[in-house]
Amino acid sequence: MVIGSDTPTIYQAILESMGEGIIFIDAEDRLTFINHTAEEIRGIKAVNFIGRSILSIHSPRTTERIGKLLAGFRDGSIQQSRRIIEVKGKYFENSYYPIRRTDGMYLGALLVSRDITEKQRLKEENQLLREQMSLGSAFEGFVGTSQVILQVFRTISAIAGLDSTILITGESGTGKELVATAIQQHSKRRNKPMVRVNCAALPEHLVESELFGHERGAFTGAVSGHRGKFEQAHGGTIFLDEVGDLPPSAQAKLLRVLQEKTVVRLGGEREIGVDARIIAATNKDLKALVVADRFREDLYYRLNVITIHVPPLRERREDILLLAEHFINRFAEKMGRTIHGLCEAAVHVLLNYDYPGNVRELQHAIERGVALCSGECLAPRDLPPCFLASPGEEPPTFGHEGDSTVPLGSLSRTVGDYKRQVILDALARTGGNKGEAARLLNISRKTLWQRLKQMENR
Repeated sequence: MVIGSDTPTIYQAILESMGEGIIFIDAEDRLTFINHTAEEIRGIKAVNFIGRSILSIHSPRTTERIGKLLAGFRDGSIQQSRRIIEVKGKYFENSYYPIRRTDGMYLGALLVSRDITEKQRLKEENQLLREQMSLGSAFEGFVGTSQVILQVFRTISAIAGLDSTILITGESGTGKELVATAIQQHSKRRNKPMVRVNCAALPEHLVESELFGHERGAFTGAVSGHRGKFEQAHGGTIFLDEVGDLPPSAQAKLLRVLQEKTVVRLGGEREIGVDARIIAATNKDLKALVVADRFREDLYYRLNVITIHVPPLRERREDILLLAEHFINRFAEKMGRTIHGLCEAAVHVLLNYDYPGNVRELQHAIERGVALCSGECLAPRDLPPCFLASPGEEPPTFGHEGDSTVPLGSLSRTVGDYKRQVILDALARTGGNKGEAARLLNISRKTLWQRLKQMENR
């Protein structure tokens, strides 16, 4: 680090100890001070730049921009300026300030670089959440702020505009069809048909006819020609759910469609061109099926171009209460019930259940609870019996206080801490915007304000 000889030693020590990068440019546009943090941020050695004009070390385009900025500082037309830069995967906010004597004489310019990497990442996550909320019905029921769900949203955002084949994996009930719908609605084919096919539900003798169509007389009962699902999806998207259940003959024809972009109807000879984006989903391990010789290896690699794995609910437990509140609001409105949420005991039950049926199981449990609830909040008695005890465990013990069912012990404090963390996470991911945080949590702004006040008074 090099400084000008007239810089007081004490100021040097102060500036060197700062976590921000500090650079000073004098009235002649020469670099006279660069602290150690600035050296690290920019990957330079100060000794190589002190005394040089800042206008001599940049590209012509950058030099023009900096020249205009310094000219504005001199004549007073610019009071300050900010710019965000990316250096080696980190984000920095560069703030530029003119420095003047008390009589107004221009002495130079100060550049302060602050590390805003975390803030920038939260901003990007906030943008993803904005996109998620703007999907409307495409993501109805797909609520969450956990990192694993945010990664799903990131992937959808990145690949939706492409035409690549997508394979969605995950256990039953995780929301694979919701992901497929979101991809289609964000794609350039969103105004074209999306044809859904449940491969597991098709009778084996009709699979090929349903997928690829048939000509009149192709088999007994084929009294007229039939357009298959691929022809119906021409120009749009075809969603093949549970693709691992396709019989071998259909697998061979599907491979041909992927390779040739044509179908041949059952009983026909004419090749029919089809332009349909393929999104497949499975709750099975296709690689294991390949090893077991139950799924074609070449088809597996044709489908497995881009994979999106939808995590089970037990791996995103921080989303359980958000989902539960979302489903309560939906079913209460649908059934005309006045239910304000979950009682403390029900929160405990939901957080300690393992969800073998994933989000779908939680949704059905809440629907049942809203239908049976006799109070203003869902209690454990309103939930399915299987929720009250994990396999091999005793059901939790609950006491009674008036008409409300509450857990014994310190559960109230534990649940309160959990809710507090969920609220803080939502505020962090929305950049402190309370309106967006309330939408993310599926509560009103007033409710969020009340809960924040309660947190302040704790």
